[in-house]
Amino acid sequence: MDSLMGPEWGSAAGLWIGFVFTLLIFSALLGDHLLARLAQHVLVGAVLGYAVVVTWQSILSSRLAMALRADPQGQPWNWIPVLLALIMAVAGLERIFAQGRASSGRNGGWRRGLRALGAAPALGLVSIGVAVALIGAVQGTLAPQFLSTARNGLNWNAEWTIFAAGVLTLVVTIASLLFFVVDAERHLAQQPAWVQRFLRAWLWIGQRALWVAAGALFARLLASRLSLLAAQLTHWSSTLQSTPMGEMLERWWRIATGA
Repeated sequence: MDSLMGPEWGSAAGLWIGFVFTLLIFSALLGDHLLARLAQHVLVGAVLGYAVVVTWQSILSSRLAMALRADPQGQPWNWIPVLLALIMAVAGLERIFAQGRASSGRNGGWRRGLRALGAAPALGLVSIGVAVALIGAVQGTLAPQFLSTARNGLNWNAEWTIFAAGVLTLVVTIASLLFFVVDAERHLAQQPAWVQRFLRAWLWIGQRALWVAAGALFARLLASRLSLLAAQLTHWSSTLQSTPMGEMLERWWRIATGA
C-alpha cells in the first residue's frame, strides 16, 4: 500500500492529470462545451495562483517586507506600496463578493468610494505598463524600421525582383495605414470622383493585406500550438515510461500483444 502511495505514483497521477487537462483545453477547438470551460477555469486559476506566489516571493517578501523589517522606522514613503496594495486587495475582495448583489443606497456610497480608491493604483499600474510597452515598441521596433527604411530607400540600381519587392512593401504598408485612419463614407464624400476611386482602390488593397497578415498570424499561432501539443504528448509519453504506472502499462501491453 505504501508503494502505491509513494512519490512515484504521485508524480504519475500528476502526469495523468496534466495530460487529461491538456486534451480538455485542446478540445475547445471542437466547440464550446462544459469540460473545456472547466479546464480553462482551472488553468486560469492555476496561472493566477502561480503569479501571486511568484509576486510574493520575488517582490513583496524578498524586497518590500525585508526592507520594512530591516528599517521599520525609516522613510514614511516605504509604506506607500503596502498601503496601496492593501487598498487594491480590499477593493478587489469587495468587488468579488458584491457581484450579483444589489447594493442599497445606504451602503452604496462607501462601496463606490472604496472602488474608486482601489481603481486609482490599478490604473496607475496599467498606465505604467502601457507606457513601457509603447516606449519599447517605438524604440525597439517602429523607430529602427522607420530609420532603416528612410536611410536605405528604394534601391533604383537593384535587380527588378528586389526593387519590385520594395515597391510592393511600400504600397501595402501605406494602404494598410490608410485603411486604419481613413473612413471612406466620411472622409471621401466631398472628394472628386477620381480621388474617391483611387483611394477606395488603395483602401481595398490595405484591407486585403490585413486579411492576409491576420491569416498568416493565425496559421502561425495554430502551428505553434500544435507543436506545443506534440511536445507535451512526447514529454508525457517519455515521462510515463519511467514511472511504475508506465512499467505496469508496458507489461500489460506485452501480455496483450504477446510480445
